Amino acid sequence: MKTREISCSEVLAPIECINPRRDRWAVRWNHHRDEERGWLAVEMITDGRPTVDEIRDAVAEYFDAQTQNRIANTFFWNGRKVRLTDAAQRNFLFAVYSLDKTGEIDRAPFIGLLEADTDAAAADELGDMVAAMWTHIKECRAAGIEAKNAVDYSQYEL
Repeated sequence: MKTREISCSEVLAPIECINPRRDRWAVRWNHHRDEERGWLAVEMITDGRPTVDEIRDAVAEYFDAQTQNRIANTFFWNGRKVRLTDAAQRNFLFAVYSLDKTGEIDRAPFIGLLEADTDAAAADELGDMVAAMWTHIKECRAAGIEAKNAVDYSQYEL
């Protein structure tokens, strides 16, 4: 599914046939006003009129990708941006798990993130960072679920 953000007017059809000869349809959602850029929406072009279930799947896929992007690129720790890719999340969780099981912390992967001078202080700081990371992930997921639930799918029915 390929989507794009479009600039539009205040009035926008959520679904319309844009080429009857080729049976091409534009499906739009997330229609909102941005203070700096004006009216925006997300648009997907399909061959053939999509069903409501196909639209629901496309919207869910779009918001899931937005949520993953927000999780990965908007987390800050001690004033530093920390990229929370899936691999980074696993590494942080493994470090906490390893610390819990062995009592030791490998500080090498966290150079520049943990400011503690001792291993004990670094362990505490790592725990705080992972707790903040989980809070960030939960908040991003909740916002993504809220955005998906805010879409009125009745406007796409025949």
